[in-house]
Amino acid sequence: MVIKRLLLVGAVVASLFATTAAHAEESKNKGLLVSPVREYVTAAPGASQQKTIALANNTEVPITVTLSVGQFTVANYNYDVTFQDLKEDWVKLSKDRVELEPGKSVSINYVVAPPQDATPGGHYFTIFASATVQTGRVASKVRAAATVYVAVQGDLMLSSTVQKIELPWVVFGGDIGFSMDVKDTGNTHFFVYVAGSLQGPEANGKGPEATHLLMPGKVRTVGSTIPAPPVPGMYTAHVGYTTDGGETVERSQKILYIPPWSLFLLGGIVWIAIAGAQRHKRRLRCLRIPRDDRVGHS
Repeated sequence: MVIKRLLLVGAVVASLFATTAAHAEESKNKGLLVSPVREYVTAAPGASQQKTIALANNTEVPITVTLSVGQFTVANYNYDVTFQDLKEDWVKLSKDRVELEPGKSVSINYVVAPPQDATPGGHYFTIFASATVQTGRVASKVRAAATVYVAVQGDLMLSSTVQKIELPWVVFGGDIGFSMDVKDTGNTHFFVYVAGSLQGPEANGKGPEATHLLMPGKVRTVGSTIPAPPVPGMYTAHVGYTTDGGETVERSQKILYIPPWSLFLLGGIVWIAIAGAQRHKRRLRCLRIPRDDRVGHS
């Protein structure tokens, strides 16, 4: 009977979790959707390329979608996006307005056309889609955006420098996390593939590779983890990244790895050593022959 009740409770909890997950997924997919959310374009000065963006109306009412183009930049370290007014009129939409019925989608063409005198390097655009959703008497504005990363061909410089490394000298158990502040010192965006490893007799090899995009003139905090070794000791950590251009950047540092169990083990060894020394002293005291008191005669 108890087992049946436990099974019933488990089924109810599982159904609640499934319902919550379904609601979360449904809410996430509601509204106005744009795809793809990122587009990477390599363009020659004076040439044009055609691309496509898809809009989907995942609301329950018809909407009128208005399209526009802007530009964007990112903040240092966390790469939060800041939208800007259009300064380079290179992205041309085939439509700036479209009607969408509920559950329907449409593809919109656009052209990326840098001028003949375009500066080589990265130029960054945003395609905005916005609409007003009317539900009864309540009107709410929805907005979606897609970013377009344009690399104008020419003298492209893919270079970077490490400004700061966060890597602990002593680690008390668990995988070893690290981070690096990396600045893109070139003139265009590129990807870096960040990873770390330990060198030592019991090291577990290379950690997972994390991929990050760098943008020119900006500093980004990137990082990953190194697998924990099975035994304590002094290790050499190697952390760094490789770039799209094949450049490898690596830094090394000594790390003392002390998992918690090793502290308990060390404490136990010290306790045993102290207890053994005390027993040895008691044994010597018991075995010591007392000296006879000698009485002098006149």
